[in-house]
Amino acid sequence: MRVTMIHAIAESIPPVRLAFGEEFPEAEVINVLDEGFLIDFHDQLTPKLRRRMSNLIGYCQDNKADAIGLACSVYAPVVDSAKDLVDVPLVSSYGPVMADAVAAGPRVGLIASVPATMRDAEYYLGLAAEEASKPVEPHLCLAEDLIPVMRAEGQQGLERRLEEEVMKLAPDVDVVLLSQFSFAAALTHLKKVSPVLVLSAPHSSARMLKRLLS
Repeated sequence: MRVTMIHAIAESIPPVRLAFGEEFPEAEVINVLDEGFLIDFHDQLTPKLRRRMSNLIGYCQDNKADAIGLACSVYAPVVDSAKDLVDVPLVSSYGPVMADAVAAGPRVGLIASVPATMRDAEYYLGLAAEEASKPVEPHLCLAEDLIPVMRAEGQQGLERRLEEEVMKLAPDVDVVLLSQFSFAAALTHLKKVSPVLVLSAPHSSARMLKRLLS
């Protein structure tokens, strides 16, 4: 079974390998990286960017993908239109983890480093709650230094900063959602220190894709 994951930053590839190794080790994971998707994204998902992502999704199926996942969170809306262009399972970075968060809620902490990601995460959390007919109470944490810290200080820096934000949210939430794929590298550490459940988007995606391909 070949699962192709589409990335806009290189830092999201190791978390995908980690998550699939833990949740879906039998999958053959192919990672496709186009950093232009983030460089050219100026807080707006334009028709041109939608078309580029749709074309790449089609390319992945043409290259023998049995399922396709997006690791770039700001492109999640493309899944709604592109799912009719392919005949294999296609999941966004949000769908699986939002369903898990709603099930663990109702008080859900959302951590993101990009304002557009935070807006989309809140929207998709509400959508998942509606689909599940469950209440949800989002608690937002925008920490725009997370990616720079990760690039400057590596794994330990990311763990330190995410731990700080998780601990701020913990008294007021039932679960914390790491909305960006690149943050999943800190999940093992956060599980050890957090008093509440912490969810990682790639781990949820790996579990859902395993169910879809079973």
